[in-house]
Formats: sequence, C-alpha cells, structure tokens
Amino acid sequence: MQGTMKCEPMKYRKVADLHPLPNNPRTIDKDGLARVVDSIKLNGFWEHRPMAIEEQDGRLVVLDGNQRLKAVKKLKIKEVPTVLYSDLTDDERNDLILRSNINNGEWDFGALQTDPAFEDVDFCFIGLEFPKESASKRGGAKTANAAPFDNPDDEDVDDDNDIDDEQGDDEEADEKEAFYRSMLKDVLYESDNIYEIPNLLLEMQAGKVELPLNPWGANSRLRKDVATYHFYVDDYRFEALFKDPIKLLTSGCEAVVEPNCSCHDQTPIAYGISLIYKKRWLCRYLQECGIKVYADLNVAHKFIEYNKMGIPKGYNAFFTRGLDGWMESLKSDLQVAQEISGLERPNLVVYGGGDEIKEFCRQHGLLYIHDFINAKKK
Repeated sequence: MQGTMKCEPMKYRKVADLHPLPNNPRTIDKDGLARVVDSIKLNGFWEHRPMAIEEQDGRLVVLDGNQRLKAVKKLKIKEVPTVLYSDLTDDERNDLILRSNINNGEWDFGALQTDPAFEDVDFCFIGLEFPKESASKRGGAKTANAAPFDNPDDEDVDDDNDIDDEQGDDEEADEKEAFYRSMLKDVLYESDNIYEIPNLLLEMQAGKVELPLNPWGANSRLRKDVATYHFYVDDYRFEALFKDPIKLLTSGCEAVVEPNCSCHDQTPIAYGISLIYKKRWLCRYLQECGIKVYADLNVAHKFIEYNKMGIPKGYNAFFTRGLDGWMESLKSDLQVAQEISGLERPNLVVYGGGDEIKEFCRQHGLLYIHDFINAKKK
C-alpha cells in the first residue's frame, strides 16, 4: 500500500527541541564521533544534508542524523537544518532510518590516489581508510596495467637504492627526534619580567603565513604537509603538547601560533599567568628546535599586560582571534601589536570574525583569514 508521507521544506530548528531516536540501530565510537565533530567545526552544518525528523508523542525525534545531533550538542550549536516528515508508514520510517546509512557502491581507491582533484584531501580526517593493498604513496601509485619496463633507460636501476634511501630517511628522522628530546629538558629560559615568563627569540619570529594553515587536533596532526598550525580549538586538543611536543616537531610544520590557552575574565590571575608561562615556554622551546612562532594575543582584557611579557620589543609576528561583536577586543590587540613591533601596520593575522572584522583588517592593513572552525550560517 502506497503511503501518504508528507515532507515540509528545510527549516532551522533549535537543537534543544530535538530528541535522539530510541533504540537507534546506528552506533559510533569515540574516534568516529570526534571526526564528525571536527567536520562540522571545519565545514559548518551542510544545508544539503538536513536532519530528518518526525513528531512522535509530541516530541521531535531524529530519524536520520543522530550522530550529527551528538556532535552539535558537544559543539553547543544552537540551531541546525531539519526536514520534518509526517504521515509515515512503518516501511517509510524504516527506510529513512536505514537507507541513509547504507553506503551504495564501492570506492575506486586507485582513482582517489591518482586523480589530481583529490591530491590535497586528508582522507584519514574524513574517516576513509585505504586498504593495505592500496597503501602506495598518493600520486605515485602505478595502475595495474602499467608495464614493468615502460622506460627502457631504467632497466638497470638497482632497487636497493630505494631501500637505502628509505633507511636513510628513517635514520634522519630518528636523529631529529633524538635531538628534539635532548632539548626537552627542565630548563629555565631568560626572562625580562618579574614572573620569569620566558622570552621569545626575535630571530625566530614568523613572517608571512605559509600554507596550508591548519588547526591542531583531530586527525590533522597526522598530516605531514601542514606548514603552519594554529590552536584556536578546544584546549583538550593540545594539552598533551606540554607533556610531549615531539609530534608537533616531527609533523614537518615550519611555524606555529602559540597555543591559545583559555584565559577568561573569571580566570584567577595566578592560574592565568601559569597558562601564559606554559605557552611561552613551549614556544621558546619550539624556536630552539627551529620552528618559527607567532605570538598569540587572544586573551581576556584582564590578562593583556601579562600576555605581553616575554615578547621582546621589535617582535613582529602576531595572531589573534576575530570575534563577531567584539571589535574593541581586536582594536586592543592591534594596539598591543603596534606597541611591541613599533610599527603602525604590524604583522598581525586575524583569524575569523565576520564581515565587520574583515573590513577593519582591510582598513588597517592586517591579514584576515576566514574562520572555518566556527563559520556561521548566513
């Protein structure tokens, strides 16, 4: 019997009004949920894939999108795109619950590895794992039809050279890690302030932003092609760096923004100073190991003067977080950058904030970078 299913146009609804499907047959592990959370952070919530909901016993129940519902609750997103269905038969309801989670077709892993369109895609980040037999380096995999001697000049090449090169690379990586660990000691760096917050090295300040620029956390830290990392993410994603920053050092990055440890106006001064000390000590250590650093200026007004400590006069590499409706905060950060650098137009990079912040950056010669983490729906 044909159903009389009805479907309303897409509409944004409050997350607080949505309820998970009881006995949902679809589950997700911690890592999978983290990937969903990071995907929504980076890309926003796509309107072309709204949650499918139905009113059941006076409550709006999610039929398709329960894992996304968990993710947006973790992110404290207030509204999401939804489509409301009504007059569903049992078959139609089950179809909505089950069919949306069925992956039809199969991946052509060879095409994914060789197509230039996918060259910069972080497949691990989106949760797509290649089978071991397809684990050749992307961009260098041969097709099954490739002749073994396509280039006659290569017939006498000794394959042992490739093995030697790989061993040499491994040895070089081991030597680097050994060096980094030898530098990671309980040391005191020189300081110009009464709290002994370490001084950054003027000669290791960052310059122009090298791309790709990525947030540290989730699966992005597994990539080896990121030139610059920032830490405008949840604190838990980088807390481990203070215990062991070796993963960051061996990531291949050239520069970092100082970890943005959350300092609010309600944060006790003693604790706030300790957070500033930690991030500045870590970045001085990174500089000693060859990583260039942008000083982070994104702190609450209460901590501005403390946050300036350890940034030497003439330093001209700064990052801050642009926030919609908080123009005074950006103006204050600009003044700090001007004061320290001695320049009217310092090298201050503003990460996100919207059109008003972007226009301010244009007027004052600042670099504005679009915020993909907390992009708002228009």
